Amino acid sequence: MERSKSNVKLAIYSFSILMMGVIAIAGGMGVLGAKFGPLGYDVSQLMAIPSIPIIIVTIVAGKLQEYIPIKVLVVVGILCFIVGGIVPAFLSSFSAILVLRVIFGIGVGLAQTLSSALVGMHFEGAERQKVMGIQTSAQMIGAAVMMFASGYLAKIRWEATFWVHTLAILSLIVVLVCLPMDKPMRKSGGHGSSEKVKLTGSAIGWALTLTIFFLAGMILAQFIALFMQEHGIGGAPESGNATLLFAIGGFVTGLIYGKLNSVLKNFTLTVGCLLGIIAFLLIAFAKGVGMAYVGSFIYGGCISVVMASVMTATAMSVKPNAIPLAIALTTCGQNLGSYFCPIIARWGAGLFGSDITKNVFLFGCLIFAIIGIIYVFWGIAETKRQKNQ
Repeated sequence: MERSKSNVKLAIYSFSILMMGVIAIAGGMGVLGAKFGPLGYDVSQLMAIPSIPIIIVTIVAGKLQEYIPIKVLVVVGILCFIVGGIVPAFLSSFSAILVLRVIFGIGVGLAQTLSSALVGMHFEGAERQKVMGIQTSAQMIGAAVMMFASGYLAKIRWEATFWVHTLAILSLIVVLVCLPMDKPMRKSGGHGSSEKVKLTGSAIGWALTLTIFFLAGMILAQFIALFMQEHGIGGAPESGNATLLFAIGGFVTGLIYGKLNSVLKNFTLTVGCLLGIIAFLLIAFAKGVGMAYVGSFIYGGCISVVMASVMTATAMSVKPNAIPLAIALTTCGQNLGSYFCPIIARWGAGLFGSDITKNVFLFGCLIFAIIGIIYVFWGIAETKRQKNQ
């Protein structure tokens, strides 16, 4: 039994490294811009267009798990990641590359939804919290490795930027070997198959929470390079280092999330939002690259704490047979928020003044403060409820 659980954990971690795969080519965007920009193409679409299939996939993936074995869906997702990620290295048509990026987005969407769903299905209590934290660490370290590698691969030639996605081949091998072929929810007697799959109000609330959080959650990724350049703090290498430190901060925090949650309990999410406020204030008022680096590192911790808290709470808010659908809805909220983040953040920054690249971080603080305060009251109420049980 322990070996079986260890295999499931290994499988989950192996494809969780793909969850932030959309930004894997960030290190090579300059080279890609030099190749396709003069031809009149907007290379930012390479990172934007996968969001559309990701949102669609996260909506339908929860329902698909009721009828298709989750291992099959995971394998399909990884194959989409591999094909959509690597094949562009052999193409010269920007339009064809965009089509492959749509396929790639399907793979990322399945990885995001299924990894968290597997944690909710196979683990409970403190073990679930620990696994969810390490899973968050895995996606952070995956993002760091891929972004770092893509920058170096891009120096070879622009096509080599896409070779970074070969990392998914390792994920595929581990999943094929380690992940058991569980029956679909509708056929599995052990997951309440006789009951209709229902979402609760709490599950919808957690999905809404993550949607609102990610309206500011991608500000660092979207604006750190522009902020550092406009304020004379650093150029591309420095902004790349800041992004790398963000991923490392998330990785380190994810490893200790289980212990952190055991201490903070119902106030873990509020502390996560507090970390985000501290991080964004450090960046917004940074006078040198050091403060920006510290803020980026702390913000990685914020993302890890918030993601693990919300996903764990989502899984606990529904019956076992509804966990995949609930996780899918929450993941959809995450991607909807991420997609609209640049638009909302620019609008919100205008409320603070004309220095947009600085004020987006202040607007992010406002969003995090609102969520944090709401969940202080939720934490108090939940603590009282648990004591009265």
